[in-house]
Amino acid sequence: MKHQTFAPFNGRLLLALISLLALVVACSTEDMVFEPSQEAIENQSAQDVAPVEQPTPEPTENSPVFIQPTPVIQTTPPGYDGAIDELNCATTREEIKFHWGTDSGDGFENSIYGPYLLNDARTGVHADYDRFVLEFEPDINEPDGSPDSFHVFWADGIPLSMGSGDPISVTGEYALEVYVLGYGYSRNESAEPSQAPQRLSPTRTSNLKQAVWDGEFEGVLHWVLGLEERVDFRVLSIPNPPRLVVDVCTTSSG
Repeated sequence: MKHQTFAPFNGRLLLALISLLALVVACSTEDMVFEPSQEAIENQSAQDVAPVEQPTPEPTENSPVFIQPTPVIQTTPPGYDGAIDELNCATTREEIKFHWGTDSGDGFENSIYGPYLLNDARTGVHADYDRFVLEFEPDINEPDGSPDSFHVFWADGIPLSMGSGDPISVTGEYALEVYVLGYGYSRNESAEPSQAPQRLSPTRTSNLKQAVWDGEFEGVLHWVLGLEERVDFRVLSIPNPPRLVVDVCTTSSG
C-alpha cells in the first residue's frame, strides 16, 4: 500500500496571503463614496429649521412688574396753547381767539365741545393777576369737555350789546370783551334761564373792577370786563366742570 506524502504546511505563505487580501480590501473601499438617501436629507433639514422651544421661567417675588401707563387727559382744547402761556405783564396782548368765526378754517365748525349752559360767574384774587371765571353745566356725553370756541379782546371804544347794539356801561377805564359759545337758558321745554349772576362788582381785585353780562344771542354769550389798566391777559379752558377762565395782570409792570 502506497502512502501519499503531503508537503509540509508553510506558515509564512499563509501569512503573506492574508496580508495581501487585507490590502486589496482596503484599496477597494478607499475610493467608495457613500451618499445619504433623500429621506435622510429631508429629515435632517427639518431638524435644522425646527424652532427650539425655550422653557418659560416661573415668576418670582423679585420679577419686575410692568404697569400700564395712565392715559393723559386733555385739559385744554386740542391745538389751543393759551393754558401754557405765561402772563407777561410788561406787555399788552390784543386778543386771544380760538375756533371763532365762520370766515376762516379755524371757525365754529372745528369746535369739538359745547356749547354748554352757563351755570355760574365769579372772580378771584391772585398775587399778580385778577381772575374771571365762567362755569358751565357739565354734559354727561362730554365728561372731559371744556369750552373751545371763544374770542377775548380789548374793546375799541365803548362796547356794544350783541342784540340791540346799545352801549354797555361798565366800571373801569378799559373794557375787555369776552365772547364764548354757550347758552344763557336751557334748551329743554321749560327753557329755564341761567342762574349765573349778570353783574359782578368785586372789591378785593386790583385791576378788575366790574364784569357785566350782555346775555346770549344765537348760542353766543357776551361778557364785558371793566379794568383800570390795559394789561396782558390769558385764557384757560378747563374741564370738570367746564370753565372758561380769563386772567388779567394786576398792573402793567407786573
